[in-house]
Amino acid sequence: MHGRRMRGRLWLLNSTLLLILLLYSGLVIAQDTAFRRNPSDSGWIEKFSDQINIKLALINTADALVLQADSVRQVLQPNPSELFRLYVNYRFISFYINYVPHFLPGNNDDDEKGRTSGIGLGTSLNFRNWFTDLYFSHTKGYYLENTKDYRPDWQPGDPYFQVPAMHVTRFEGQTGYNTNARHSLPAIISQTERQMKSAGAFIPKILYKYDIIDNRTQGTYSTQKSQNVQLMLGAGYQHTFVVKRSLYAFGGFTPSFGYIFYKVTTRIGPERFTFNNRGPIYQWDAKFGFGYNGHRLFTGTYLSAYSARYAQGLSTVVDQDVSVFFQLFVGVRLSAPRFISKKMDKVFH
Repeated sequence: MHGRRMRGRLWLLNSTLLLILLLYSGLVIAQDTAFRRNPSDSGWIEKFSDQINIKLALINTADALVLQADSVRQVLQPNPSELFRLYVNYRFISFYINYVPHFLPGNNDDDEKGRTSGIGLGTSLNFRNWFTDLYFSHTKGYYLENTKDYRPDWQPGDPYFQVPAMHVTRFEGQTGYNTNARHSLPAIISQTERQMKSAGAFIPKILYKYDIIDNRTQGTYSTQKSQNVQLMLGAGYQHTFVVKRSLYAFGGFTPSFGYIFYKVTTRIGPERFTFNNRGPIYQWDAKFGFGYNGHRLFTGTYLSAYSARYAQGLSTVVDQDVSVFFQLFVGVRLSAPRFISKKMDKVFH
């Protein structure tokens, strides 16, 4: 069963790559010369100020909740293996929404891993130096990835331990400063600009997050609800390599340190027991990828990884939040309606 699922995922990724390559080969050659040139910043950055771009991304995601205490380890995962993310980007602002396509291979194994539902919404503001990202998500339904550790007779293809009433709600964001005006973050994130020459930047930022993890399972002896607020300072480096004209590659790494404030409520029948604490938290995130950023079309593939660790007070319990995702995307630029351009020009000029 795992072999069939893996072949299905590979077929999906290969098909997506083939579609991107077909779009690239059929339309890219002519569109660079047919599309009029946009204003550039001293030859380093080209801006697409009069276009709205639409981007569709296929994301192979692994977003885990990890609990480690001495020899006990629990890894909780949501079921969807792939999701679609639709972006709408214009000038300095971006919006996106997630959608879980249950018809894709790897997303329709509810009998084995249970069903996950949820929503994700985000927005980004990218100015010349300053940027802000905001994201909200709600996920319901997880399974225990390391079920075999608790049921030795478990075999691949058997149902995992499932927690269908596990709810995870997340509000998170970051605000940072790009120290090099010749390095374009929108060229990588929203494709509202294009990097014309290789450049990199030191990027300090503030990160903030509020998580609610609530196990609402009925009929069990006890359940828990945890709430935590994370505040961190990070500083990293990102570099974009312009390979040839519209082809680019990039990489970046950012370590962050801060404090976490959390509250854990244990429910035993009608009784409630609350535990409050705080402590240090360490996080790192890394990303790299490559892509094509033309005048009309753009496409690329990115790999991102993130990990955060913190201890529950003076105990040996360590929580870890882990996320790794692979993204394939393709997008198109369209002329912005004149009334939108005029309104934006009037407000910001």
